Amino acid sequence: MKFRYLLPAILWSVIIFFIIAIRGSRIPDSALFYIPHFDKLLHAGIFFVLSILLLWGLIKQKKNKKAIPYIITLLFCVIYGGVTEIIQHFFVDGRSGEIADFAANTIGSLIGVAGFYYMKNNHYLQRFFSL
Repeated sequence: MKFRYLLPAILWSVIIFFIIAIRGSRIPDSALFYIPHFDKLLHAGIFFVLSILLLWGLIKQKKNKKAIPYIITLLFCVIYGGVTEIIQHFFVDGRSGEIADFAANTIGSLIGVAGFYYMKNNHYLQRFFSL
């Protein structure tokens, strides 16, 4: 297994963890947070990026069967999205885990995987897979 291809996804997962661990009182007040459902777009975007990075790393391994990287990516992102919400709810002061945030995490992951699948199968990503 070539670890270097998974490094971006691992680093992004660590960044996500540190973001969710910020106490509610330490989050800066921004006008963006007054836009309805803006936080859901952030959740979806964060997990969209995670799914792309993880899928790219798994596909670059070239040992995986066709569907396996997609399944692993979806499972990891959905589970990680759920775990982050549970951690926020029970262990981070001033934050709460929400089902809607979990849904946004899952939707972002699904869009990332579906978009990646479409782009790869239509040869838009060909240069990223040449060694």
